[in-house]
Amino acid sequence: MQFPFLAAFIIFVLFLAFRFATLNRRRDEKIHQFWAKEEQAKHTPTKDISTLHYISIPISSFPFGKYDDDEIILLEDQLSALSKQKIYNLTGKTNTELQLEYGTDNLQVMSDIGENFNQMAILLTDYGKALMQKGDYESAAKVFEFGAAVKSDVSSNYTLLGDCYVALHQERKIKTIKEQVEPLHLLLEHKIFTYLDSLIPDTENFELSSHTSGEPD
Repeated sequence: MQFPFLAAFIIFVLFLAFRFATLNRRRDEKIHQFWAKEEQAKHTPTKDISTLHYISIPISSFPFGKYDDDEIILLEDQLSALSKQKIYNLTGKTNTELQLEYGTDNLQVMSDIGENFNQMAILLTDYGKALMQKGDYESAAKVFEFGAAVKSDVSSNYTLLGDCYVALHQERKIKTIKEQVEPLHLLLEHKIFTYLDSLIPDTENFELSSHTSGEPD
């Protein structure tokens, strides 16, 4: 009776030993790859970043100066000042990846440019929200649509845009928001989709599911 138990125990111990050895090997490989990348990044030559397609904030498309509101005026001033800076979407890029792509000497510059994008994404969301509070859903939608076009990673940019479409009776456009969000793989993607789906009328959901399933109109 003891032999089967002992054999099973030995097999279990061997399995654990093999499992730990595999995990340690993978960890060592990842550490080696990390330091190899770090070393490669240090020797990456400086690249020309003047030809990058930087983001331009469409100030003329926004209702600047329309409202005598301290919060809105401050946001407009901040966006105006930011529009004079270089802006580029570097969301998710590590320092090592920035060095490998643009060269070590450009690390600080590209970090600042990426931070400008992060700041812009937040300001756009706050600005659009402030416009919604004024009941100006059309202008707010333009702000959020620009945020979506430049692939903002602020989840409320997309949920608030959905609210604007509902207020403007343009619920059919909500499907477009979902198509823009999907390739971004945002952390709160599921919550965004759930909220946007809740904004779509039941009849609209039925039509969309019918088209998806291939049923005739």
